[in-house]
Amino acid sequence: MEVNLMSENRAIVAMLRKPREKFWRLRLGELKKLAFAAGYEVLGEVIQIKEAPKAATLFGRGKIEEMTKLMDELKVDTLIVYNVLKSIQKVNLELLTGRRVIDRYDLTLEIFAKNASDAVSKLQIELARIQREIPYVKLLTSLIHIKDRPFIRAGGEYGWKPKIAELRRRMKKLKEEIARYREEKLRQIMERKEKGFKVVCIVGYYNAGKTTLFNALTGCEKPVSDMPFTTLSSKYAKLRGAEKILLVDTIGFVVDLDPRIIKSFEINIDDMRFSDALMLLLDASDPAELFKIKVETSLNILKNVGALVNGKPIVIGLNKVDLVSDRIDIESKKIIAKEIVEKVLKRDPGNIVELSAKERRGLDNLIEKLISVLKV
Repeated sequence: MEVNLMSENRAIVAMLRKPREKFWRLRLGELKKLAFAAGYEVLGEVIQIKEAPKAATLFGRGKIEEMTKLMDELKVDTLIVYNVLKSIQKVNLELLTGRRVIDRYDLTLEIFAKNASDAVSKLQIELARIQREIPYVKLLTSLIHIKDRPFIRAGGEYGWKPKIAELRRRMKKLKEEIARYREEKLRQIMERKEKGFKVVCIVGYYNAGKTTLFNALTGCEKPVSDMPFTTLSSKYAKLRGAEKILLVDTIGFVVDLDPRIIKSFEINIDDMRFSDALMLLLDASDPAELFKIKVETSLNILKNVGALVNGKPIVIGLNKVDLVSDRIDIESKKIIAKEIVEKVLKRDPGNIVELSAKERRGLDNLIEKLISVLKV
């Protein structure tokens, strides 16, 4: 009897990059961290350097053959692609490799689904998955019809057509349910404002220490993890020593987070949009190049979702200074952050607060700064 040694938890990662692309190794490293968080064991990688992607397959035929051979040797059943795939590219890669293929969009949703514990998050994740799945299923249906051949996991043309209709019905229902939740969320936000509360939203990348800081400033005991997206539902609590200031801990960012995923979490984004100030938390222990990417990406995400309108105050916190022994490195990170804020937001961020949320260092300075910018 032959034993199948392949497992969907064993994967290789692949990336198409341009010849002079900067920081691609950092970005690929972040993808591997996401894969680990989703439960994959990454056993290899394949990189193709090419000016432009192949419209039908992303990668060239020779590179796809190389991937397939590597997956055969490693007994891998999942190919994780850094680049966001079009439906036709995903289908063709699955056909040519005979493997399950996901991209970083799919991978992010898998982590969301793994960590979601509340009803609202589950609804938003399901909607994002369905919106992603419909064009893929439509393409499969047309291929089965035109080429008269079954796809590797297809049940035939008549199995797919009803599925598209079913997905559309479910998508409509999800949008209605999420709209009701959002209406209630906005009502609660307005109610807090009418009672005179000021809201500070803690934002930044995953593993920057947002939840640790939230706990330290409020006395709460939310679970803390260095894995991405452990915080999906927003949590409000009073800032200690300031009865009229509420802090909110919300979803973290990742490198190259797809805008469609951000859009799917509209309810969480409302916490950022309707806050009175933002607290951007940065990780002082990040390598300089990754630090730059995270600062700029965070600010651009906040701008794009409308969280930084009308000159809303933003306080910059440099966390995990306890992990950096070189004083010059800390000062350098503060200069980098200040320059990027000035470039992206066209304003001076003021003093950047040094913190160690874990060791409870710098918290009084941060509270003083928040009270000052909120004028309470």
